[in-house]
Amino acid sequence: MLRCGNLIKKFGDIAVIRDLSFNLDTNSVGLLGPNGSGKTTLIRLMLKLISPTSGFIKLEVPRDGLRVVSDQPKLPEDMTIDEWIETIELMYGPLTRNIDIQANFGLEGDWRIRNLSAGQKRKAALLLIFYGDPKLIILDEPTNFLDIVSREYILKLLKEHLTHTHAKLILASHRIEEIRLFCEDVLILKEGELMTQISLSQQVPQMYSIIVGDTEKFTYELGEGNVFYFVEKTYMGDLIRVENSDAVFTAAARFLVDGGHIYSFQAIDELERSIEDLLK
Repeated sequence: MLRCGNLIKKFGDIAVIRDLSFNLDTNSVGLLGPNGSGKTTLIRLMLKLISPTSGFIKLEVPRDGLRVVSDQPKLPEDMTIDEWIETIELMYGPLTRNIDIQANFGLEGDWRIRNLSAGQKRKAALLLIFYGDPKLIILDEPTNFLDIVSREYILKLLKEHLTHTHAKLILASHRIEEIRLFCEDVLILKEGELMTQISLSQQVPQMYSIIVGDTEKFTYELGEGNVFYFVEKTYMGDLIRVENSDAVFTAAARFLVDGGHIYSFQAIDELERSIEDLLK
């Protein structure tokens, strides 16, 4: 459970969190927003690392079941990877699943942490969530500095880990695909304010965004089906926005049968629309 009421946090005269209020009882929460939106400050307030200027925030979780990887994790620089893993095992217990996570992360045991690259340090920090019996995992921009192969592997491993342990998750990210992959509920923040709160389990497409080879031909088919649409000029070419209806798929089928090409067909739900509003 995560509860927040009239929460304000100021650093000097600057309000970083501005009058947030929400109640969540869910398995996974996403904090989505650009840099400077207040995601990291909100996590620090949850963990009581800093105090509110006013209002309250309450996170209900057993402290011995908590795992946190911050956006800028502080690691023991003088330790080797082997020493770091021994420390994690002493704190939390053995590796939760029978996998060679150290080898899969590409971390040699005799490597000293201070000599690691930014991506390797991120992997070393993420190791701790895979040990013991976590009840709640809090991750702040967990895939920063990772190459695409490492990122995809770690996201897959985390998904499997959450299923295996039934741990709850709070994930702060600016990557919408990571939020979709893990989160049931999303808080979208902008400049410390709550823009909107969305339940992804209840999402249905509001519109579709389509790129085709022949805009005139495709919009003719949409018109024949009485589908509302409009065309935007973008750097990728014509972007056709259409309302959600069965007639869209009928028009698309006629277009394809007649030799047309559809290059992109993307659903636009409330989350996608909110991201667009965030960028305005």
